Amino acid sequence: MKRIARKLGWRIYHFVHTNGPVADFVYWGAFYVQNFLRARQYKKYSKQHVTPEELFAHRQLSSEAYLVTGVTNICNAKCTFCAYPKVVANKTLETGVMSFDVFKKAVDEWAKLGGQSLDLTPVVGDPLVDPNLLQKVDYAVNKAGLKDVYLTTNAILINKNDTYKKLIDLGIAAVFISTQGASKEVYEKIYGVNHYDAAMSGIRNLMEYNRSKGEPARIVVRFRNHEKPSQIIRSPDFKKNIQPYLSERVRVNYTVDFDNWGGTIKPEDMTGNMRLRVLPPLLDVPCKNLFNFAVRHDGRVRLCGCRLTTNDNDDLVVGNIKDKTLEEISKGDEAWGIIKGFYEGKRPHTCLECTFYQPINEKWFKERAANSH
Repeated sequence: MKRIARKLGWRIYHFVHTNGPVADFVYWGAFYVQNFLRARQYKKYSKQHVTPEELFAHRQLSSEAYLVTGVTNICNAKCTFCAYPKVVANKTLETGVMSFDVFKKAVDEWAKLGGQSLDLTPVVGDPLVDPNLLQKVDYAVNKAGLKDVYLTTNAILINKNDTYKKLIDLGIAAVFISTQGASKEVYEKIYGVNHYDAAMSGIRNLMEYNRSKGEPARIVVRFRNHEKPSQIIRSPDFKKNIQPYLSERVRVNYTVDFDNWGGTIKPEDMTGNMRLRVLPPLLDVPCKNLFNFAVRHDGRVRLCGCRLTTNDNDDLVVGNIKDKTLEEISKGDEAWGIIKGFYEGKRPHTCLECTFYQPINEKWFKERAANSH
């Protein structure tokens, strides 16, 4: 029965995401539906608090969470919807590439804690820029034994040295592709670089090779689309390079709304079909993202591997893996001080205008508490 339901779900998903008018309607409506549901949820959360006393015993990094190892915060694109080009222009971002020693320490400690999900994607930057990325993937998957190792990339470098083949052969669990659409002209306008052909070729090669191996990896092409979904779906490149490879394991989706990167991205940065996410009510409750830790390329450990405003060495940094273990840092006063501060109406600057805010709730807490025993 579950298999039948899964097959049916896939057929519906595939129909929506490859039928232009239907995709346009669904993604247009999703903007309003999501805002309505968030408003209802947040109203409920404001009345049902997980107290600081309840949370304190379960504050540390736990195995059901995910760990981010930002292997590099250097990018080879200049996307209009991303904070990266702005923080580079303002010279507030300290860039670099993670050494293997720092990566190994983080992965070994995460494996020891029972963790399985490892995201190789930095807050900003593209992991394929790291010249030693494949060595790190190999270690995490085949030495440390993590089952769910994944990354998000713009695919600009995925053809280089047959990286697309090596990622699949090394056993990566999933590859998420962030790209604009299937139009070279619009791609160059939104991504700010002339790498459309390389990215599109790489996406096709990745999908084709993954299929030839029996689809061991999940692949999702996430369109950060200036265009309507229908314009992408009917484009020759979509029909030739993407649609033939779609399956239950290989999917596409389109962007309902764009995050504001803590206020760094403004309405004027949105063009075409793009819409900014509505800023949710800021409750005096911590955010779920504070419980997924991120290791910066230089070893600094940060709460939330999700967003920054001016740099990733900011007021969410709570320690350095070179000095303490991940578990020690997650139980430390610096981390708890930030989390507890939410109950007192105090937020780090990075969080003040964040549209990715997701308050913890009783269901989340019960699952976390159950998994910590």
